[in-house]
Amino acid sequence: MTWGARACLIAALLAATNSLADDRDQASYTAGERDLAGRFMGGTEMRNLAGHGGRLYAGNGYWKDQPGPEGRQGAQILVLDGAAARWRVEHSLEPRHLAIAALQSASFSMDHSGRPLARPVSMLFAGTWDLSGASQLMARNDASGTWTDIALPVPRVTSGIQQVRALATHRDRLFVGNDRHGILSGGYDPAAPGGIRWSEALELDVARLSPPSAPGLSLLRVSSFAACNGVLYAAIGQQIYRRVDSPSPRWELFYTNPRPGYSETGLRGLTALANSLLVAVEGDASRIIRIDPSTGAETTELDVRAFLDQRWGTRVGYVIAAYNDMAPVRGALFIGIEAFLPATAPVPAGHARVGGLDGGGWAIVRHDERRYDLRRVGATNSLVATRAIAASPFAGDADVVYFAGYDANKRPAHNTAWIFRGKATPER
Repeated sequence: MTWGARACLIAALLAATNSLADDRDQASYTAGERDLAGRFMGGTEMRNLAGHGGRLYAGNGYWKDQPGPEGRQGAQILVLDGAAARWRVEHSLEPRHLAIAALQSASFSMDHSGRPLARPVSMLFAGTWDLSGASQLMARNDASGTWTDIALPVPRVTSGIQQVRALATHRDRLFVGNDRHGILSGGYDPAAPGGIRWSEALELDVARLSPPSAPGLSLLRVSSFAACNGVLYAAIGQQIYRRVDSPSPRWELFYTNPRPGYSETGLRGLTALANSLLVAVEGDASRIIRIDPSTGAETTELDVRAFLDQRWGTRVGYVIAAYNDMAPVRGALFIGIEAFLPATAPVPAGHARVGGLDGGGWAIVRHDERRYDLRRVGATNSLVATRAIAASPFAGDADVVYFAGYDANKRPAHNTAWIFRGKATPER
């Protein structure tokens, strides 16, 4: 089957899901269409979802894309204005921007020097995977709806990947996890380009870290941030660092995963609970860990591979859980996953092996410290990976959640990005 035919099949399956899922999940976005203004909307992957200003924003990517008649595309920021609206392109980037790698809503009540603002300022930030090696953010001005490029004060990367993979706000500052540099921060300044004035130097330089070697760890990157009990934490490889807030802030090692297994990224989706941290381990030793911020002691809440083995009645291999974050929805945490099905493992009824992976879209739902559920997205086996999840920001949608994904997994792809919407607690 050609990639064009495969894309058509995926589009048909996504459309068919509207009837297959009954009152459950509905296809919200199908790559390869055009918005009402005629602008092409594609993507091999939908990497991010973020509610902001009463709208839902999404960031796509074109990793491993095999362009069609529309030609080579750059990453796009898409927006949904309402539950009954259609997705539209709000900002298109040059093709050197391969993907929107991070999307973060922020609000500032003080400026970069600590002076209170007359009224809070809300902004939306996007980080990209930039093939030119330049490091930058894009900032949305809510008053004008325009986007401004913000160059980050770090050197150009001359080989390998450069991307802004993680964003967070803490103590009225914006924090950036920048591959291959580390962590930098900035404060609100309306006179600065894009409204952010940066610190003069990196707060944490990953080149200065000396973590223990871990099998398969191919990129020491900041995967995620979380603020817990007034302290900011960052997951980097198989470790977590915490910020010591002061006029001269520093980052110190807080936690090292004692059971890393084989993993390309390590820890993902760092999330703050009431009085603890939750993080997912990617790889062949995948688990979800709760960490006590006062002691660093860990508790394995869920052995992800054993959980999927039991629920599916098969044997899974490598698992990615919480690509970017764990999404809070109606008191629960939704955690997107991708799972490999080894060639020797039986394929469960209703499932399909797609390129060595379970082809369905799946999410793990954490209700409390003792109960985890498994949530299927849609009713097709062409979704492969759930990368991003967000609660609906629209009035009257209190029980609605949006799921987005696909992972090209180093293989050619075209128009495979997707978004579904459905009830957070669907009737099955």
